[in-house]
Amino acid sequence: MEKYKTLIIAITVIGGMSLGFSLGKLFIPDLPSALVAAGIGGSIVGVALVITIGKIRQKQKKNNVPDVDERTWSNMKNFYAISLYFVLFGSMLLVCILFISGIKTIELGAVSIYLLLLFMLLVIGTHIVRRQ
Repeated sequence: MEKYKTLIIAITVIGGMSLGFSLGKLFIPDLPSALVAAGIGGSIVGVALVITIGKIRQKQKKNNVPDVDERTWSNMKNFYAISLYFVLFGSMLLVCILFISGIKTIELGAVSIYLLLLFMLLVIGTHIVRRQ
């Protein structure tokens, strides 16, 4: 069962995304078929890329030393705990500043860019913490 764990996860992700896009096409008839096909194709390519990179890294590994140990997990846990507070308090401060400035609505595009920047900073921070 351990041997097929990656394959089971890949099938679950691709199947879930395909089901989601199919339901979206069912509930929203005006949804372009190209968008549904691009979503399903993108999920298949993404999962295949992750699996391929994992297999290549596993074959290139020379010894049995694990990539992460207890200290790395502890550092990552502490990083996420601290960054959660910074994100929560920073977002609350940003909303308060916008409210005081008189802004009553926030554009959805601005929120998506803000979330994209937060995720990028978290990914960069995770890579830095993992290497220490």
